[in-house]
Amino acid sequence: MRADRHHRQDTREDEVMETYPQALLDAEQLATLTDLERALREPRAALLRGRKEQSRRVRGGAELQTRPETAALRADDTWQVRRPPADLTHRRVELATAATAEQAKGALASGADVWVADLEDMLVPTSRRLIAAQEVILEVAGTRTGDPDPGVPTLMVRPRGLHLDEAHLEVDGQPAGASLVDTVTFLARCGRLLLDRGTGPYLYLPKVESAAEAQWWDEALTAAEEALDLPAGCTRVSVLVETVQAAYELDEIVHALRERVTGLAAGRWDYIFSHLRTYGDRPDHVLPDRDAFTMNTRFLRTYTDLIVRTCHRRGVQAIGGPIALAASGPFDDSAAMTHARVHRDKAREAKQGFDGAWVLHPALVPVARQPFAERDRRRDGGEEVGPTPAAPDVDDAPDGQALRDVSAIPGASTLTGVRTAMRSSLTYLTGWLAGEGTVTIAGHVEDFGTVELARMQLWQWLSHGTRLAEGPTMSTLLLDRMLEDEVALLRRRGAREDLLEHAVRLLRDSVVADEPPAFLSQRAYDVLLGLGEAEDEQQETAGAA
Repeated sequence: MRADRHHRQDTREDEVMETYPQALLDAEQLATLTDLERALREPRAALLRGRKEQSRRVRGGAELQTRPETAALRADDTWQVRRPPADLTHRRVELATAATAEQAKGALASGADVWVADLEDMLVPTSRRLIAAQEVILEVAGTRTGDPDPGVPTLMVRPRGLHLDEAHLEVDGQPAGASLVDTVTFLARCGRLLLDRGTGPYLYLPKVESAAEAQWWDEALTAAEEALDLPAGCTRVSVLVETVQAAYELDEIVHALRERVTGLAAGRWDYIFSHLRTYGDRPDHVLPDRDAFTMNTRFLRTYTDLIVRTCHRRGVQAIGGPIALAASGPFDDSAAMTHARVHRDKAREAKQGFDGAWVLHPALVPVARQPFAERDRRRDGGEEVGPTPAAPDVDDAPDGQALRDVSAIPGASTLTGVRTAMRSSLTYLTGWLAGEGTVTIAGHVEDFGTVELARMQLWQWLSHGTRLAEGPTMSTLLLDRMLEDEVALLRRRGAREDLLEHAVRLLRDSVVADEPPAFLSQRAYDVLLGLGEAEDEQQETAGAA
C-alpha cells in the first residue's frame, strides 16, 4: 500500500510513471539492482549488527582498540594503493553541495577541483528529489573529460550510508539498502558514459566504521561492475573518516580498498557526533558548546594527524574537513570575518600536511585554495613545509588515549549553547521535512550531520544533569520550557505547524530517551514517508468527495 501511495504522489507531482529508482532504470538494470540487493543484504545486516554489538561493549566499559591480527599489515611500509586517475591527482579544494540543478550550476562555475554531489546529509531523500538528483548527475557526467582542468571540477558522488534504507524499492518485502540503490543507479546510468569521456565513476563513501565495511563496499562495487559490464576496478572511491571506530582501522580500511581508494577526508562534525554517540554516557566525556571545539584540541588533532600520516604512508590524498560557515555578501563585515576564519582553518590544514580541503559554499573556494597554493609555491621554492613523516611504531597503532582525550577542551556548557542546539535542530528538521537539505542559521551551514551533533549534545547534557555555566542544571523541566520558547519563536517566523510538531517530537524523543537513537535521520525518514502518505490520503478523500 505504501509503495502504491508514493507511486501516485510522485506521478501527480512530477509527471513520472514510477518512483526512485524505478523511474531511472530499465528492466534489466532494475533486475540487476534487485539481484545485488539479495546477494548483499545479509552481509550488510551483519555489519549493522556488528555496529550495535560494539556499541554495547563500549557502553559496558570496553575500549576501542586496534586488531592484533592486523599488526603486521599496519607495520608493513611496503604496500601502497593503486595510483589515482589523472583527474583526481590535484584536489586542493573540493566543494560539497546537494545534487540539485541550482547547486550544480554554482559548483561547476566555482573553480573547485572536485564537486561532491551529495545524496546523503544535504539532500532530503524523497523519491522526487532523488530522481532529480540522479538526472543532474547524469547531465554533469555528460560534460566531463578526463583531462585535468583547474577550471572544471571532477564529479564525485556521495551515496547514502549503509545504515539507511530506500523505502521506494522493496525486494522480497523488505526495503533495499539506500547505499546500494544510489550507487548502482549512478553506475548504471553514468559509469560507461564517464569512462567513454576519459574519466570514470568516482564515489565518496560515508560513515564507514571498519575494514569489514570497506570490504563490503569493495565487493559490492566489484559485483556491480561485473553485472553492468563495466571494467573491473573502474569505480574509484574516497572515504569520509567520520566515525571514531574508523580511526582504529585506517590502515585496514585503506588496504581493503587499495585498488580503488584515492583519498581519506576528515568529516569533523560527524566525527564529533560519533564521539558523543560512542562515549556520551561517560561523565568524563561531557563536551562543552559546539563553538568551543577547535581542531587543535587533542582528540581532534590526534584524529586528523592520524589521517595525514596514514595517507602519506600509503599514497592516498589527505583531504581536510569543511568548516560549517556560510559566506554572505562580498563586502560586508560578516563575510570578511567568515573568510578570515576559513583561511585560518585551511592554513592550519595545509601546515598539518593535508593535500586539500572541503568547503560547503562556492564563494569559499578561492579562500580555501589560497593557503594550499602558498604552501605549494614555497615547496616549489625548496622550502621544507609541513610535517616530517615520523617512523612507525612496531605496529603503528593509533594512540587510543589521545583519541579519547577531551579533558583540555576550553569552554563550557551554557544556556546559549542549549538554545542554539535547540533552535538549529528545530529549524533544520522543520525545513528538512519541507524539502530543504541545508539551512543557514546564524552564519552556519547546517545539514543533517550538524543536527545529529546538536541533538546528541542536548541528550548528553540532560542525561548527566550538566550544570550550565549560568547556574541552572539541565533537566527535563528546563528542556521543555526552552522548547516552548523556541517553538513560539518559530511560529512567529511562519513555520508550518504540522511540520514543526513533527520536528519537536523527533528532537524531544531523541533527547529524553534513556538510549538515544544511533541516527535521528532514520526516524526522520519514517516521518517523511508518513507525510507523503497523509497527503495522498487527503487527495483521495478530496477526490471521493
